[in-house]
Amino acid sequence: MHSAEFTKYASNAMLATRISFMNELSRVAERVGVDIEMVRQGIGSDPRIGLHFLYAGAGYGGSCCPKDVKALARSATDAGCPLQLLGAVEAVNERQKLVLVDKIVQRFGDDLGGKTIALWGLAFRPNTDDRARSLCGRAKFRSFV
Repeated sequence: MHSAEFTKYASNAMLATRISFMNELSRVAERVGVDIEMVRQGIGSDPRIGLHFLYAGAGYGGSCCPKDVKALARSATDAGCPLQLLGAVEAVNERQKLVLVDKIVQRFGDDLGGKTIALWGLAFRPNTDDRARSLCGRAKFRSFV
């Protein structure tokens, strides 16, 4: 593996980690009555952290991020240095995909037959229409409910 390839994997893994961390905080904040947006603004005001990729949502996706997280984790394991953190990041991301479904079922009940539900903002990042590996799409969403 070359340094450039490793750097790309590491960069996307860092972004995925930030997103998963915010998703974890969001779940806790909701339970304890804390405004996650205020927390995000506070955390992001630290110049060492910043606000980029510091949003809670339906999880990370896209064409590169999930693939690169897996590739880095696999490379590390193959080298005898498994990255436990990346396993947790992936687990949080998979669970986060169900959070939205759980909220819909909680609001409308277990029987969603005959209901049409519109979802906005499920692209893997703001200001894009690329839905690669995101939760959106009828077939994917139906597989969750």
